[in-house]
Amino acid sequence: MNKIQFTALMALSAFVGTSAMAAPVLFGPSSYLSDADIPAGFYQSGAPAFLDNFEDGPGIGGGLTASAGSRIGVGLFDGARDSVDGDDGAIDGSGLAGSSWFSGAGDSGVQFTYTGSDLPTAFGLVWTDGSGSITFKAFDGSDTLLFSQTFSGIPDGSSSGTTAEDRFFGLTFDGGIKSIFISNSSGGIEVDHVQYGAMFAAPVPEPDTWALLIAGLGLLGVAARRRG
Repeated sequence: MNKIQFTALMALSAFVGTSAMAAPVLFGPSSYLSDADIPAGFYQSGAPAFLDNFEDGPGIGGGLTASAGSRIGVGLFDGARDSVDGDDGAIDGSGLAGSSWFSGAGDSGVQFTYTGSDLPTAFGLVWTDGSGSITFKAFDGSDTLLFSQTFSGIPDGSSSGTTAEDRFFGLTFDGGIKSIFISNSSGGIEVDHVQYGAMFAAPVPEPDTWALLIAGLGLLGVAARRRG
């Protein structure tokens, strides 16, 4: 194999590898007042397969477990609870009337893990309250870290249900996401709208595109032989 053929083959291999497994993609942090604010292009069908807004039931559903915290609803932290704004039926700048998931140790964070066998390829949540900087992480089916990033300047310093600070954090990865983790560097932490589903996937190359690539590689080989 000469240099031209080798270069063309490496280019084709790189293209095939890129098409086979896309890198993890972060969505957010973006403003979120209701499920209408799920970022465009996050889910294949435009909607999650599962979303828990914590308005019903004592815990979390959808085959998920949480490493810390619990659901808080009416009667708990009534003057400080911070649900997603629209969960009380109106987008009015207040999250006091809805429910959320709370842990008193924001610096330790909360990890939400999917316990089923068919891992979601899109996994996200909404951070609604806490202090300091916010760290978001995601892990694959082998518990290997897929993504980690820390963000500053989001918390507004209020614990009275303000919602302008609420942010969506999500990741897509076509190899499957087993768990996501979020923390803030001080105070307690509240999250809401924990959700997952199938990621939106860009179209794979059409058969005629592959044919053109292979034909091009063949032409390069012919040209190289003629030069020889």
